[in-house]
Amino acid sequence: MKIDYGVQIEPQFGYTYPQIKEAALAAEKHGFESLWASDHFMIRPEAQDVNCLEAWMVLTAVAQDTEKLRVGAMVASQSYRNPVLHAKLAASLDNISNGRVYFGIGAGWKEVEYNAYNIPFPLAWKRVRQLDEALTIARKIWTEPVANYKGKYYSVNNCVSMPKPVQDPLPICVGGMGNQLLKIAAKHADMINLAWNTAYDKFEERLGVLKKYCERYGKDYGSLRKSSGIHLALQGAEASAPAPYEKYSGEKKWDYRSPEDAAEWLRGYVDIGIDHFVIVFPYGTEARSIEVFINDVAPLI
Repeated sequence: MKIDYGVQIEPQFGYTYPQIKEAALAAEKHGFESLWASDHFMIRPEAQDVNCLEAWMVLTAVAQDTEKLRVGAMVASQSYRNPVLHAKLAASLDNISNGRVYFGIGAGWKEVEYNAYNIPFPLAWKRVRQLDEALTIARKIWTEPVANYKGKYYSVNNCVSMPKPVQDPLPICVGGMGNQLLKIAAKHADMINLAWNTAYDKFEERLGVLKKYCERYGKDYGSLRKSSGIHLALQGAEASAPAPYEKYSGEKKWDYRSPEDAAEWLRGYVDIGIDHFVIVFPYGTEARSIEVFINDVAPLI
């Protein structure tokens, strides 16, 4: 089983684009497979001086500044954008990047952002059903000359969307752990991500539920990539300063692991079927952490 790695950037933590670019170039140089960006508009209402770059703009810039690195949102909220527009953004970036996009998507959860941006925030079960419809529409506009669909929440009418994605299919990554999200993954996804730092037994139990849904919907469970989101701090790549948002939340205390300890931890996930890791490193350490990880941790996994 091939294991690969992605670095996760949280724009809401206060990153500038030069900082993100440095992480992306390090990821590409040292052989990380991908860079992922969270999809948020702000960290919290009182953090009025903290940057939060928009996820799709970040991914587009990273795609232009790299040659091989794959990019994706971890994960975009289905209800922050009209579903046709959202799918068209992904198809457009897949063309701009020559086929390096993951369509990372979830049901949405951060109510304070919905309220601030005046986006309706229905109950969780409705958001999950909206996600189901949004992914149905995405596949249609990516593959059909003219798409038509009438759902309870979303519809398209004689919809023409060009260009089509370079990738066929453009891989969908669903993020989430609940039963209904696992059902959506079994119906639509090419990858499932469970986050963050989920205990082995919980992860294994959730994969068992996913496997049952795959059987129900005729999905080859083995073909569905399993991704684990982790927060990892490595000895030899210590942070020199807190993230900008931490003056509002208190400085995060990291447990810095040795390469051997980190490798042993990740091997536990591999043993239960994980083949991709999305890694959040301490703010500002990404470039050095990636180098240490590839040189000292990855060979031991």
